[in-house]
Amino acid sequence: MKNDILEELWKIKDSIAEEHKYNIDSIAKNLMEKEKKHKKNIVNYSKKEKQAA
Repeated sequence: MKNDILEELWKIKDSIAEEHKYNIDSIAKNLMEKEKKHKKNIVNYSKKEKQAA
């Protein structure tokens, strides 16, 4: 089953990763800088508790 929305998100993700040479620290730093600029959370830093099954 083809999902156009997911495919578009994966292209964006891959583009961002490539821009940062697949360095997770660089990607995170960039997102935090954008977050400060826009004053809106881009990344949620809180840890979610696992729910019992």
